[in-house]
Amino acid sequence: MRSPTFAILILAVFCVSAFFLGRLIIILLGWWKAPVLKSLEPYAPVESLFDPLPLLLFWVGMLILNGGLFVSIWFDLRTPLFLIGALLIYLAYFVYQRSEKMVRSLRILHYPRWYDELRTRTTREERRRIAYMWLRLPDGTRAAFNTNHAAFNQWVDLVILATVQQTVYDPQLEEQAQRRSYGVPEFHS
Repeated sequence: MRSPTFAILILAVFCVSAFFLGRLIIILLGWWKAPVLKSLEPYAPVESLFDPLPLLLFWVGMLILNGGLFVSIWFDLRTPLFLIGALLIYLAYFVYQRSEKMVRSLRILHYPRWYDELRTRTTREERRRIAYMWLRLPDGTRAAFNTNHAAFNQWVDLVILATVQQTVYDPQLEEQAQRRSYGVPEFHS
């Protein structure tokens, strides 16, 4: 079964797997923030967490599966290298099904680091606002923030400060604002 079209198909899937594994590594290193911030946008009863472990297992499994198939078919090896890849893909499915519990209890893979820091210092609503404000940034600014974590953190702080009036309810400030807007004089005792 050494048909060249089959080998080309396996190599094509191998290249696609390598591309997506490289993409995931760039995301884990923190050099591309858009996919993680995109996961913060939806309004849902339960916040979806970015868990890179199932994706990492899946793409490594696909890489090993296709590489093992190519090597065992093209070079007539009798060792089933592709079974390791199939096992990793199954493990990725297993972890994906239980990822909410695993992430919350075990805190597996605190990567990307900026996302872990962002989750610890912001509320869900603030993270959603940050994600939507990210969409409004120009491409050049996004590219600069992707590579410069300090600048990104300063921008996040500015977004949080800009939305603090909307996210924090202070009854005294609300009463003062109501008095000022309706022209009611303040009484000091």
